[in-house]
Amino acid sequence: MKLGICSMWGDSLDVFRNEVRLASDLGFDLVTVGDSPAGWHELHVSLTLAALEAPRARLAPLVTSPFMRHPIVTTAALCSIDDLSGGRVALGLATGGSTVMAIGRPPATQSEIRAELAALRGLFAGEPVEWNGAQVKAPRFARRIPIYYSAFGPKALALAGEQADGVILFAGERHLDGLHDRIAAVHRAAEAVGRDPAEIDIWAVSYASVRESRAQAIDDLKAFIVVNGMAMRTPAALAQVPSQLRSKIDELHARYDPSEHVVVGGRNVALMDELGLTEFLSGFDTFAGTVESATAMLGALAAMGVSTFIAALPGHAAPLETIKGLAQARSAM
Repeated sequence: MKLGICSMWGDSLDVFRNEVRLASDLGFDLVTVGDSPAGWHELHVSLTLAALEAPRARLAPLVTSPFMRHPIVTTAALCSIDDLSGGRVALGLATGGSTVMAIGRPPATQSEIRAELAALRGLFAGEPVEWNGAQVKAPRFARRIPIYYSAFGPKALALAGEQADGVILFAGERHLDGLHDRIAAVHRAAEAVGRDPAEIDIWAVSYASVRESRAQAIDDLKAFIVVNGMAMRTPAALAQVPSQLRSKIDELHARYDPSEHVVVGGRNVALMDELGLTEFLSGFDTFAGTVESATAMLGALAAMGVSTFIAALPGHAAPLETIKGLAQARSAM
């Protein structure tokens, strides 16, 4: 099982560098950086720093979305970092969360994602493409960058299976059966278009904390746990919300502040606690437990065909302890 982190440069450059450097020193295979420009430092600058601090790890945005940058800007940025790092870059793409909230628009549709995928794939191959009715020139320094799609609903899972080089799936210790079903959906879609499902790389992401007790770990993760509520926008996700909590989820959506996205102890955490949603939301996409529990979860993910487990760290109250704990858990497998 490969290990990865998602980190972001926030208030302290030293904190960001320390997380990336520790993961690199402990043999983590993947370092990713989130894209949340209203509340964190710029994605591609941060990825460049990560490339220098982690000289062997693979690098990727986790994740960016359409509308934030023209496809040729994304292409130039990632190909530059790929050249700088010796060919270690992948692209993580999604419909948009805090990114699109910051610019006041809804997430991308699957049709818009398809258009973005087609444009990026062409540009990464050094080909001219059409974008919004205009011809975009072929980039001079094109490099082939694999594209991973962060998929949630049935249409997104199908698109990942049809077109993506890899899929990014969120997973929690309490809903691994759901992860199994989503992997199966990706594989069915791949087979339907004549692809070998084994060629699709699978990354699993959790809001993870490795601590001596679950309660302590949950306290570490509150800035992440509130994001689970923001992900509950599709009919399938909202179907998981008990009727007595629907109005509270709606209020969370209305009052969430993207400028404090995954900020430890921030306004969004206080809002979640105020609405009484913490316990409910901690059941989704979260791992909170001991080294022994982490070892068991890594084993279960490996058995499902997951290649890489990624711990999300930007809103984590004790990220270095979790990096060390996951390294110990992998060693115990």
